[in-house]
Parts: sequence; structure tokens; C-alpha cells
Amino acid sequence: MPDNPVPTIAVDQETCIRCGACVAVCRAARVFELGDEAAEAVRPQDCWLCGHCVAVCPVDAVHHTGYPLDACPTVDRDALPSFEDLVGALRARRSLRVFRDKPVPRETVRRIVDVSRWAPSASNKQSVDWIALDDPDRIADLRDAVVETLDRTAQLLKIRLLRPFLRVALGPHRVSEAVDAADTFQDLARRHAEGEDLIFYNAPLVLAAHVPVEAFLGRDDAVYAAYNVMLAAESLGLGTCQIGYVNAALERNDELTQIIGLPEGRKLELTMILGYPRFAFKRAPSRGRRSLAWNPS
Repeated sequence: MPDNPVPTIAVDQETCIRCGACVAVCRAARVFELGDEAAEAVRPQDCWLCGHCVAVCPVDAVHHTGYPLDACPTVDRDALPSFEDLVGALRARRSLRVFRDKPVPRETVRRIVDVSRWAPSASNKQSVDWIALDDPDRIADLRDAVVETLDRTAQLLKIRLLRPFLRVALGPHRVSEAVDAADTFQDLARRHAEGEDLIFYNAPLVLAAHVPVEAFLGRDDAVYAAYNVMLAAESLGLGTCQIGYVNAALERNDELTQIIGLPEGRKLELTMILGYPRFAFKRAPSRGRRSLAWNPS
């Protein structure tokens, strides 16, 4: 996101064709008005820094210090995938848990993560950053800490004397879910002790998306960014899988942030693994139709 919160915005009066596009897309902030000869930026101090005005102008007449034209590539709509191609790509993506014993080049990771900056974000904050772990020892430390934390949580959930307090704090339904999860956590710990990796599945790389602690919609931003990463990885012959166990453990053990290397003032929102698939998937498993209700009463 541009660093300067009050940008300089100007409309080239000679180039402007007075189409009104900048006025229309800046509907909420109302930075622009149509003058007699051309559009004018009359309230630049109210700019939301979304960049729509620069992106929509058909003649590049809008000059915005936050979005210089040479940093805003033109969009080739003829190169966009067709609806069928896009659906095919979405069907091809799998949540991968079986990887080849092959490291992912760091430059490839940079290319994939870079795609995440084109994901939408709340108020265009663009606040999602990433941490990549490719040190096997570091990944093992994180895996051990996650399993230990979940196992300890399971042991507490199994203590019946604590159930009444949990029902007050979480509600009866949540307590029932938590107790069911306890069995899963304990089985996870048992298999971990036997040498199985059911957290990161021996993936060569772990990616963690983090946002400022004050980001109200940071989770949504991270999910959007992560899906861009997933699709970009798929296009380069890589596979991904989101790992919810890390977040579940993080809620109960702040020490995980030290293992991950989370910067101060940031919170982890999403973790995924990345690697080369051991197998190619021939088919896309079916999915149930989603319900769509029109104007329900």
C-alpha cells in the first residue's frame, strides 16, 4: 500500500476526455468532480488509496503519487482465461498431503508469494505478509510444539471436573465439539510418537500468513491471499494444503510465535504447506451443489 496517506492527485486537463469514469468509481470518497473541460481532483485528502481512478482511466490522464503509471501494468483482457479454463484450474487444485523429497527453490516461493499481493484486502490495507520455513529442524520444532500443545489440551478436556466451567465459558455445543476434538488430538500425539507427521506431512516448506494485530478483517485478507498462492503454486506444478492445527495450537501456546519468528505487533492468521506432489491426480472428485436462494422470505 502507498506509504503517503495524503497523496498528490492530478488530472491532465489536456488528456482527459471527460468520460466521468474516475468520478463514478470514486463514489464513496468523492475525490473527483467533472469540470467544464475535464475531471478534477478536488478532494485528494479523502482518497482511500484504492487506485481505481488510475486503473479505470482509458487515456491515463489521472496521475496519483501512490500509483505511478509505470508501477501499474495494463490489463490484457484478451489473455484472461475463459470461464471453462478457470473452472478447470479450480477443479485441478487439491489439498496435498503426499510430497516428493525435493526442496522448493526460494525464487519459486518468491514468485508464488508475490501473486498474493493481487488478492483483495479490506480497505485495501494490503497488510498480509509471509514467513517461509524451509529449515527441516525449524519445521520439526514447530511440529513438535503443535502436537505437544494439542495433546496437553486434550488431557485437560478429558478431565470431567472441568466440564461445568467449560460449558459456562464455551457453551454446551462447543464443549461437545472440544471433547470430540480431544480424541483426535490424542490420536495425533500417539501417531506422532510413532514417527508419523500428521501436521506438515513431511512437506519441505511451511508458509505462514500474518497481519497487524489491529487488523479487524485480517483473517479474511489472509484467506484471500492464500488462495492466490494456492492457485499460483498449482500452475507451477506444486501442491499446497492449509494446516488448521497450527492456529488451534497457537490459541493455547504463545511460544509457537517464537518458533515461527512472528514479528512483534503481528498475528498469525493462516498456515499452509508447500511442495512437489508425489502423485498426479487424474480426476477431480465431485462436489455437492451449493444451495442458492433468491430473495428468501
